[in-house]
Amino acid sequence: MTGKILLLDGYSTRTLACVRSFGRHGLLFAVGGHSRWDLALKSRHARETFVYTSPFVDVAGFLEDVTAAVGRFSATEILPTSEAAIMACNAHREALPVPLLGPTPEQIALLFDKERTLELAGSLGLRVPRTLAVTGATPVADIYAELDLPVILKAGSSELFGDRQIQRGGDTVYIFSRDDLARELDRKLRCTPTVLVQQFIAGHGIGVSGVFAGGRPGALFGHRRLHESTPTGGPSAVAVSIAVDGELRDHAIRLMGETDYTGPAMVEFKVDSRTEEPYLMEVNARLWGSILLPLAAGLDIPHILWKVWHDEPVTEAELTYRIGLVGRYLFGDTKHLLLALRGRPRGWPGKFPGRWPALRDYVGMFFRRDVQTLLLTADDPRPFFGRFFQELFG
Repeated sequence: MTGKILLLDGYSTRTLACVRSFGRHGLLFAVGGHSRWDLALKSRHARETFVYTSPFVDVAGFLEDVTAAVGRFSATEILPTSEAAIMACNAHREALPVPLLGPTPEQIALLFDKERTLELAGSLGLRVPRTLAVTGATPVADIYAELDLPVILKAGSSELFGDRQIQRGGDTVYIFSRDDLARELDRKLRCTPTVLVQQFIAGHGIGVSGVFAGGRPGALFGHRRLHESTPTGGPSAVAVSIAVDGELRDHAIRLMGETDYTGPAMVEFKVDSRTEEPYLMEVNARLWGSILLPLAAGLDIPHILWKVWHDEPVTEAELTYRIGLVGRYLFGDTKHLLLALRGRPRGWPGKFPGRWPALRDYVGMFFRRDVQTLLLTADDPRPFFGRFFQELFG
């Protein structure tokens, strides 16, 4: 048995997955969050909990609180699961009293930068969407010379440093007209120094995720998105576990092999509905939002990750999982339904769920044996209600 892990980001399903896994395996940990309502703090496995200052509010206060928690709980390692907490800890890595689990500074600089990740993938022969990195000095005419509408706008990095706190890069925006492009570019450039303008690819999302050791796969899991919380594109709301094989497996292994990365990661693809060709969209060099699905399917990613980080052997039996299990986040799927009932957005060029099929599918999932609600489980229901109160009271 090793020491005690200080788990951060208790508001996320990523940390909840660790809490449930570590608790079942008898590993020592304390878990912290931004508020007492954070869902991971409500788990029956969370015996030691604390609240700290969010890095979105004050990085200095965040580091002071985390350092105090290390002493309070006699922790020997720190595990953040969000990009914001990883970045804040990494920037002050030398000042932390115990080791930080996660990517190295060099890997953060590469994999948290969407433009650099896409450039690396393209150099390795992976298909990537045509992408233009835009700053305030980029003439809009240059965009029209490179890309046809519709396009996607996203921040160059999901999170970035502000004066005192971590700032969010903002939402992904779909653009259908020149007026919208000029307006949204101006809005996003006020929040982030670089905006990626990206080719729109209609299709479905697939994630190849798992644990890597020195860039080599220690465990792999595949899922296909069935519903996204926002039907035009957003976090996974309903997904099905799939086998990882063929081109997608090769692409993920080739890309991660170039990074020498040790830790959890999801390599996200969009499969073109016309050509069936996969395009790399981004890499999440951390635990990912749909992490509860592999756990439900029998692949205990957090425990395997703990073993890799602590040089413990992983058996072949631990690497198998159930194919065809449908995992559902009820809050995200409810949002999907409500947006589907509003109808297709004007100008949207991709597939969009019809109102009655969306309603029928939503209700039908309550009666399907292959569907498992991921947040609400019989043996650990309280995180679901913690999230409910968060959604209700903000």
